[in-house]
Amino acid sequence: MSGGSSGSVAGPWWVVVTGASQGFGAAICMGLAPLLPRGSKLLGVARSQEGLTNTAAAVNKINPNATFISIMMDLETATTLDLEAALKRHLGAGQPTPPGQALVFHNAGSLGALKYLREMDDSAHASSYFNLNISSVIRLNAAFLRVTSALPAKVAVKIIHIISLAALEPFKSWGLYCTAKAGREMLFRVLAAENPALRVLSYSPGALDNDMQVKARTETQDKDIRDIMSSLKAEGKLLPCITSANKLLHILDKDQFKSGEHIDYSDA
Repeated sequence: MSGGSSGSVAGPWWVVVTGASQGFGAAICMGLAPLLPRGSKLLGVARSQEGLTNTAAAVNKINPNATFISIMMDLETATTLDLEAALKRHLGAGQPTPPGQALVFHNAGSLGALKYLREMDDSAHASSYFNLNISSVIRLNAAFLRVTSALPAKVAVKIIHIISLAALEPFKSWGLYCTAKAGREMLFRVLAAENPALRVLSYSPGALDNDMQVKARTETQDKDIRDIMSSLKAEGKLLPCITSANKLLHILDKDQFKSGEHIDYSDA
């Protein structure tokens, strides 16, 4: 997935996927599995050890030559030093040569309270929400870039951000989620501007058939938005996570996007 074709990347890959225990994160891992050269390391980060174990089993069944490493960690509380230490401990250990490329997929995230802003009076929830959905992304990027800064210049470093239409459009009673996604959108555009050597992509995976969509159609306070989410399920318009994950990997393989660009599943 560098310079146009995954086959053109010499050497093993370093890959980090957050939220890898279920849903779209697990699908990214399974989509990556057949592409990983021998000796590659795929780090799955999540809070659920059981989910990570399931993802590891699926990846290893597809490609026994790749190493899936489970990192059970709460990104909301993990510091940059915690993240950097984990990356150094697992990525560089026992690998005498640099990787062919290094990628991080920022997939972890949450919807938060799905209620009108006029009722959003829980400051602790808001603080916790933005710590997980924005601050942890900043910390992981800093840690990942510190670790990869020691790699030779020829090693492609790619940072992929899972975004949403909610970064661009207001969804009633989704104030926290829309704000976090819009903030992250700009964060990654700035990252691309600051680091021309990086390949940065914001990918909107479309309406997925996952646990987050269940919450969206059952807990959204605004009836209009709740009905829209419910109709996507009722009309069979939700995408399997692996379908969208494979589209993302195809976009990365073609490598024709502008760094920092936002690409939607339906537009690719």
